Amino acid sequence: MSKIKQLVKKIWKDQNFSWQNLLYETIKTVLAVVIAYVIAFVIIYFVSDQPSNSIYWFVVGPFSSLMEFGEIIRKAIPLMFAGVAACVIIKAKQFNLFTEGAFYVGGLVAAVIAIYMKVPAFLAVLVALIGGGLVSAIIGYIPSKLKASLEVNEFVSSIMLNYVVLWIGIWLISNIIVDDASGDMATKIIPEVSKIKVFLTGTNVTYGLLIALIITILVQLFFKKTHHGYEIKMTGDNQKFAKYAGIKTKKRITEAQTLGIFIAGVGGATEILSNYHRFNWKSLPGFGFDGFMITIIAKNKPLMIPLAALFIGYLRAGADLMAFNSDVAQEVVSIIQGVIILLIASERFFSSVFFKNLMDKLKEKRKARKEEVSINE
Repeated sequence: MSKIKQLVKKIWKDQNFSWQNLLYETIKTVLAVVIAYVIAFVIIYFVSDQPSNSIYWFVVGPFSSLMEFGEIIRKAIPLMFAGVAACVIIKAKQFNLFTEGAFYVGGLVAAVIAIYMKVPAFLAVLVALIGGGLVSAIIGYIPSKLKASLEVNEFVSSIMLNYVVLWIGIWLISNIIVDDASGDMATKIIPEVSKIKVFLTGTNVTYGLLIALIITILVQLFFKKTHHGYEIKMTGDNQKFAKYAGIKTKKRITEAQTLGIFIAGVGGATEILSNYHRFNWKSLPGFGFDGFMITIIAKNKPLMIPLAALFIGYLRAGADLMAFNSDVAQEVVSIIQGVIILLIASERFFSSVFFKNLMDKLKEKRKARKEEVSINE
């Protein structure tokens, strides 16, 4: 049991870890999800003529077949990339939202490399992924450097940069790299040699899942085992103290943002090479914004991000099935996500005196039951 506790402590990264604290955190999260689902069911009941059918497809539908279960994982893959990218940036207490633009740039660059660059077949996917990540990181370096050197608010500058790259991308797929035969604003067809192949037979889950998990583990090791990772965390925890301790805080702030954006760029490249025949995005995909939601739910712990991404993937897969098989609009999932974020991210209610007293009463009742059982024995 002690070995299991040590393993959980390492994952949780809390020196004051205890099973009681883990139980407390788990109860908070579960309670937030339960409340969100209750609210969702109430909404479904009022807007649907067949609420039981709608709830069935929303809750059970994603597990109704192997293909539908695969959709949970497929939808979670880009969320894993986005969550890890946001996690790296938040470790330095930064809020660079160019992760959104990075997904777009990464996907576009990966498609262009796959279509126009002649590389050996065994390097085709790797070169496209790294190229998408590098170009994204180079562009994303701009707001990160502005923040580190001139104290320009990275939140504002990165949001503006998102729309700059979006309209440049639309211009490119409309005029320069457009395939007239497609009848759309889109590139030529991505060669099969550059596509990421299906990993789970009978589903649409590709090897992008393994790439996302490997990157998650590497980020965990980066912050836990490397000097640079430690200095980024120190800068985020207390920038003044870190600077006093001799850490080059401006450099670490830039590095954290650039690394996070690189990961988001690889995520965009993975999404395009896994699920699209051409690059035809005419709007920002939304994954970069989702990434900050994912890392909030995961408490900014890298190894928890895949679980948070799978949960949101489950919600969205259920929403798709509910919208297709019932009379409830898909947008109801946005309400659930909003409620979950509010309840999990907000510590005020769950750390309130009322909630703590409630938990203490439950502990006392459990202790009293144990004493009663021991006396009877």
